[in-house]
Amino acid sequence: MTSATKLAAIDAHHHFWDPDKGDYPWMAGPVLPIRRVFTPDDMRPLLAPAGVQKTILVQTWSSYAESQSFLALAEATDFIAGVVAWVDLEAPDVGEKLDDLLAGPGGKWLVGIRHQVHDEADPRWLCRPDVWRGLRAVQARGLVYDLLIRPREMVAALETVRALPDLRFVIDHIAKPEIARQGFSRWAGLM
Repeated sequence: MTSATKLAAIDAHHHFWDPDKGDYPWMAGPVLPIRRVFTPDDMRPLLAPAGVQKTILVQTWSSYAESQSFLALAEATDFIAGVVAWVDLEAPDVGEKLDDLLAGPGGKWLVGIRHQVHDEADPRWLCRPDVWRGLRAVQARGLVYDLLIRPREMVAALETVRALPDLRFVIDHIAKPEIARQGFSRWAGLM
């Protein structure tokens, strides 16, 4: 690469939110200062100083309405290059919902789907037959699936990845190792 060649930097994972419109129980304690509205107008001045040209907007809560809203926002925002949205993977009409998102306002910006697996009571939620059916619908549309998991869901995630080899997966937040408790050994072994 020459000095004249400059690669475009993409922020591959960021969020917008309005705590008055969504459920964000994790915005407490040490992260309470971020519990405020964060929009494209807040993000825009941060991009150039960081050398970022484009971003991927990622869903923040399990809401189809938020998915639609984020896609419409991507259509109206020049720096958003893609959206990772949410659909109910267990719903019988998951394929139709994905098609509706793709055909709706901003649908061309849909690049992936994510679900807060780490909030499910069942650590094997990812291995449910209905979830795998939903993930196959994601794959059939050429989308990626973001794994939002913690170490307790990693075994199920590995089983799912092996069962669906044609689906592209992204591991969000490096599967949230238990850093404060020095819990790296189990996490590292599963990674």
